[in-house]
Amino acid sequence: MRFCWDLVTIARLIAAIWLLASVSGAVAQEERPAAPPEAPAAASAEAEATGEEPDEEGLDAAAVEAEISAQVISGEAKVRLDAARESVVQIRGFFAGSESSAFHGSGFAVDDGRRIVTNYHVVAPAVLYPRQYRIEFLASDGSTGPLRVLAFDVRNDLAVVAGDDLDLPRLRLRTEIPAQGERAWSIGFPLNLGLTITEGVANGLVENSFEQSIHYTGAINGGMSGGPALDRRGRVYGVNVSVVTGRQLVGFVVPAKHIPPLLARAGTPLEQSLSAQQLRQRVAAQVLSYEAEVLEARPDPAVTQTVRGYVLPTQISRHLECNTVDERSPHPRMRVEAVGCRIPPRILVQLGQNVAGLIVQHRILQSQGLHPLQFERQVNRLAKGPRRSGTPEHVAPFACRDAVVSLDGFDARISTCVRQYRLFDGLYDFDVTVVSIDDAEQALVSRLALQGIAFESGRRIMERYLGGLQWKP
Repeated sequence: MRFCWDLVTIARLIAAIWLLASVSGAVAQEERPAAPPEAPAAASAEAEATGEEPDEEGLDAAAVEAEISAQVISGEAKVRLDAARESVVQIRGFFAGSESSAFHGSGFAVDDGRRIVTNYHVVAPAVLYPRQYRIEFLASDGSTGPLRVLAFDVRNDLAVVAGDDLDLPRLRLRTEIPAQGERAWSIGFPLNLGLTITEGVANGLVENSFEQSIHYTGAINGGMSGGPALDRRGRVYGVNVSVVTGRQLVGFVVPAKHIPPLLARAGTPLEQSLSAQQLRQRVAAQVLSYEAEVLEARPDPAVTQTVRGYVLPTQISRHLECNTVDERSPHPRMRVEAVGCRIPPRILVQLGQNVAGLIVQHRILQSQGLHPLQFERQVNRLAKGPRRSGTPEHVAPFACRDAVVSLDGFDARISTCVRQYRLFDGLYDFDVTVVSIDDAEQALVSRLALQGIAFESGRRIMERYLGGLQWKP
């Protein structure tokens, strides 16, 4: 028997969770004293729990130091380092009145020698909590001084800061993408080892990705974020941004072509002209612009995959990457076939909090001699998988509602959960689980997870997802 999916029930479900999520997230919008950024181990643990690659700051310090010490640097690398030394600074962040730094990264002089380019994530605490954090530079000659944030680009993880007393030699920019195989170098301040250069190869833009990032086959270690990536002529072709941990020599660089537009926007210091809430609203606005372009980009035509009679929406967004696996079953008398699609949450709004991600996971479960009650128990266990973690300071608790609805060709139990971000007004997490309920020997357990998305965008994607689920006997 074929049913039309129950729009009325789903609309009521969304309205209910909107009310609950708005109420539960209504606290902590005001400015409050911020704790220092999470320790690297904590950040790495959260990344492991969510399936994301940990940030480079979570690397083991001893291992990084040993890796750097073991590198053999060529004469050409020494020339590049000496030429850029006076243009590169360490950027240090301090909490409240402390004299010990809470975090650090790298940056380099451009434009008039007073402006410094770095990563947004290096200075994010000073953007989000301007009354709790201050940032300073440490130059090659040992001089120090305060820095102010002029502009930031959350999508490309870039920021421009400036110091009143700075007058550094500026580095030239190269806005063209290096050809694959070009020699390249990265400079920065890893850990507390001083100014360091690493040597590798630029491998062009990452393929099959909407992100503008260049693959660099050289070491980029914690603290080098924001430092310059140089070509053979000493020009900056990009900015060090991240490394994929657990893999050797897989680093990424933000192309320098994103720097001139950001410099054009850099006017008066942001913390002087805007309140903390307004700064956070700017961060959220950039995230929302990104997600409208990426998460809501519909494929044409729609792409689905059929498994055991279930028609499964896969390309909800045309940027989703999908794969099919014969997943290991939690029970020897049950088979699990899985289809997973994801857009990784690549935008880091603050340490330990990535947003603008989309995950779809479909599981088809088949009983192989289990009693119906045993099979139901296994289905329910898989359906109760852990939701995305998050600290209470960053996100409100999930507000959830359950309903039984008629989808296209089958009945299902739907659990819909939404939570609001405390600092970023207008951003929400969605977690939707669909479990079919009309077959004692086969079941669909499907899940949609959205991270840091506008409520209306989440609603549209949720409806697109539910409307794409079908049963065709």
